[in-house]
Parts: sequence; structure tokens; C-alpha cells
Amino acid sequence: MPTTSLADDPGREATAGPPRRATPGRRFLIGLAVITAVALIVRVAYVWLVWRHRPIVGDPLYYHIASNLLADGKGFINPYALAGGVTRPGADHPPLYIVYLSVFSFAGIRSVTGHMLASCLLGAASVAVGGFAGRRVAGPRVGLIAAALLAVYPNVWRFDAMVLSESLVILVVNVTILLAYRYWDRPGTGRLVAVGASIAVCALARSELLLLVPLLLVPLALVTRSRPWPARWAELGLAALTCAAILAPWVGFNLSRFDHPVLLSGQMEVTLADANCDPVYYGPKIGYWEYDCGGVTLASKGLTGPNVGGRDERAMRQGAIDYIRAHASRLPVVAAARVARILNLWPPSNAVDRELSEANPTRVAWLSVVTLWPIMIAAVVGAVVLRRRRVLLIPLLAPIATVIVTVLLFYASSRFRATAEGALCLLAAVALEAAWVAWSSRRRAAVG
Repeated sequence: MPTTSLADDPGREATAGPPRRATPGRRFLIGLAVITAVALIVRVAYVWLVWRHRPIVGDPLYYHIASNLLADGKGFINPYALAGGVTRPGADHPPLYIVYLSVFSFAGIRSVTGHMLASCLLGAASVAVGGFAGRRVAGPRVGLIAAALLAVYPNVWRFDAMVLSESLVILVVNVTILLAYRYWDRPGTGRLVAVGASIAVCALARSELLLLVPLLLVPLALVTRSRPWPARWAELGLAALTCAAILAPWVGFNLSRFDHPVLLSGQMEVTLADANCDPVYYGPKIGYWEYDCGGVTLASKGLTGPNVGGRDERAMRQGAIDYIRAHASRLPVVAAARVARILNLWPPSNAVDRELSEANPTRVAWLSVVTLWPIMIAAVVGAVVLRRRRVLLIPLLAPIATVIVTVLLFYASSRFRATAEGALCLLAAVALEAAWVAWSSRRRAAVG
């Protein structure tokens, strides 16, 4: 008759002998749970002590009202137009964050503070997923360090109080990184399809994240040497089709609502207009954006919008294209300024001013600026460490490349950089763990 030991059945209680120590996997899960709980406390405290009495405007207000309207069965309509007595289709932003908040609105959590707290859950989830991704990249210790960085790094937690889709963006990008490494560990059709599906979800949170198809999905599939070339192309095609199939309902819905093509969102035209004009090509805002530029373009054509999906947007798009062509010689300087701004290599006070313009409290704005530098330096070191260990870097570099491409095409904003914050924390965690191992080894050698 077979016998069963405690090792075979870890769920049984020991009745004798010394207590069993937690397994490495269990220690990791306990540590990650504690860090995630701390992350949630930090975010809730920030909402409760700082943000719940602050008014919200702009995109946060749009998300808040639009989610309540969706929960009320009004569909995706423009809340600002509705405030003016006009019911107009809304696609100013991709739908995922609005859908997420609408779930809470439908459950009766409809206040601004309620939506801030709902976003805190996204932030805590980002910490947990980042921990699992870090463990997948370089082991449990790196996973816990990455989770700790995501828990306390201001450029992550500040978004969770602002009712902005960046909270969701950081989460879904972390999920995509994790899925990409799962595929790399054990390549298979289903795992690559999961990466494609995750990229589609990312694009439904921020439309520019569709860049992860050429920057992540394609190279990830094609560098998988364990798969024959026909299988690589077939799996890539299936993953791309899955991505397109997930996006198709929203794209088709938009195409049926507007009088000119609107795909994932209707912000392209106004963004181009605000990022390509004299104040941001020649003035102190070079590389950034100017809110009035779109209105100036419309006024020059006798229009008053903007009206998403209408002739106003067509006019802004054409105005931006005309401006770029007329000032093509200035593009290298503007592009360099955009990259310098996104890396906070501009004068710190100027970078802080830009953060303040996004409604961040002064201290948080300064923290966001100064903490980026050590994270970036550590991330570069972490990338070198992983390269020497022959660990695939594509899943971590693709989000960073996405930010650079987006900034070069449009303008510099720390909100765009949210796409890369998770990857930066993961790379920085690798560097910190490597430094700890090196220091510990030298210390043991000195003692010995």
C-alpha cells in the first residue's frame, strides 16, 4: 500500500518535527502580495489625501462623464457636446478605459473619487503583473524588486489618481511583456496568438500601442529559431489576424458613425495640428504642443470645431501636413527637442512646468522629473546585463521604442512615456539585483 509523505501533500498539517520553511515559489508569492498591498495603500492614500478635493478637467473629465453615460445606456457619445445640448458620437479616445470605468458606474460607483479609486486597482494590478514579468525575465528576486519599483515610482502611481487611461496602459503593457516572455520560453501558436490578442487590448487602451505589432510581435515571431520558417510565418499571420479581429468591432463601429474614416480614435488630427505650428517649432515650447494651434488652423479656414469625424478634423490634418512641408528644414531640431523632453534632458524647471500643466501637484511633478533619471540609468545597465546573459530584450525594448516613435511623430509628453514605465522598472530591477549579487559576492570573498 503506497504511503504519502508531507512533501507529497503540502496541504497537510505537520504533527511533529520542526515547522517547514516556505518554498521559494511561496516566498515569492507572499512577498509579491505584500508589495501589491503596499502599492494599493500608496495609491489610495494619494487619492484620499491629495486628489479627491481637486477638480478634474480635460481628458480626465471626459473619461469620467463618458463612462457614466455608457453605464446609462447612452453609448459612446461625446460628453462635452452633450453638455452643449448636442448628441454627437464620441471617439476622442479608444474605448477600453471608458468601458472599465463604466463597470463601476453601472455598479453605482459614479463619483470622481470612485473612479480614482477604481484606477488604483489597475495600478495595484500593474505591480503584481510586473512582479510576475520580472520573475520570468531574471528570477524571483528581480520580480520582487520590479514590483517594489512599480509600487513606489512616481511616474507610475501618479496616474492612478488622475482618471487617465495611462493607469490601464501600464497594466496591459506589463501583461504583454509577460506573455511575450512566456512565448519565448516555450514557443507555440497559442502563446504567440495570446501576444497578438494582448497587443489588440493595448491598442484599445491607447491607439499608438498598435505600433507593438511591428516593434514586438513581428520580431518576436521571426527570431524564434526553434520554429521552422513556415511555422514562424504561419503563427505570425494567425497572431496578426487575431489582433485585427479583436479590433474590428470597434473600428467597424467607428466607420459607421462618422462622415470620414475614424479608426481607433479621433484625436489624430487635432494632435497633429497642436504639435506642428510656430510656438512648438521655434518658441520656448519647442518639441511640445500648443493647445491653440488647432483652433488657429480652423479659424484660418473659416471653421469653428473641432468636430470629431467631420470636416473640421480634415482641415486640421491638412493644415498640419501643409505646415510640416513648409518647415521641413526645422524637423531635425524639433525631433531632437521632442526626444530630449521625453527623457527629461531639458532644464528640470521646464520639465516640471510641463508636468504642472498636466495638473500634477508641484511636489509630485518634481518627484516625477528627478526620479526618471536614476531609473533610466539603471535601465540601461539592466539591458547590458540581460544582453550579456543572452536574455531576449525585444519584449522590454519594444515599449520604449514605441514611445520614441510616438514622440517623434507627435510631441513629447510624460503621458506617452507611460507605455515604457513598466519596461524601465523591469530593466532597472535587473540592474539592482545584479549590483546586489556583485556586492554580496565581494563581501563573502572579503570575509573568506
